[in-house]
Amino acid sequence: MTTSSNVNKHPLLHIRHTNQYGKGVFAGEAIKQGSVVYVLAGERMDVFDLVARVNSGKERANDPLQVGRRTYIDLDDVSRTFNHSCDPSLGIRKNSELFALRYISKGEQLTFDYSATIAPTVWKMTCKCGSQYCRKTIGDVRSVPKTQLECYRKAGALQTYMKAVLKLISGGQYRIPKYELEALRRLKKTSEE
Repeated sequence: MTTSSNVNKHPLLHIRHTNQYGKGVFAGEAIKQGSVVYVLAGERMDVFDLVARVNSGKERANDPLQVGRRTYIDLDDVSRTFNHSCDPSLGIRKNSELFALRYISKGEQLTFDYSATIAPTVWKMTCKCGSQYCRKTIGDVRSVPKTQLECYRKAGALQTYMKAVLKLISGGQYRIPKYELEALRRLKKTSEE
């Protein structure tokens, strides 16, 4: 397993500029399907800590990784370098373990689907992944086509908390929690001032 402090020394991972959107992580050698590639790391925080950090300018709203209904990871610099794709090479399981969804060639950019990690919310951003399957928007898990979500489920590419969220959604029992709406209101209020 690679840690953030030695990613550039690890033969599987190289950070370099992409031709589209800043830096990205690339395969330093071929990676077999199912192989653990990296465990995203950083400081754990709740939704209100996230809002406070965004409002103070210490964090961008689209940087943290959601790992629970109220819990996020303020990703370290290396973990933030993995880009989104609507047709990703990596899946995410447990809380933050990235693994190869398929065989990955040496030199290929390593990406995962950010939308598959986000519980229902009103937040979204424009997608510029360039995939032929690009959805044009990175949103919450409901923005991922059902057939693609089913592929993730079969591959084991869903976080532990997301499995429970999807079960609630499919049963018609999921509502955006009041704390999430309150956090978004605080975030919006500050961004409008």
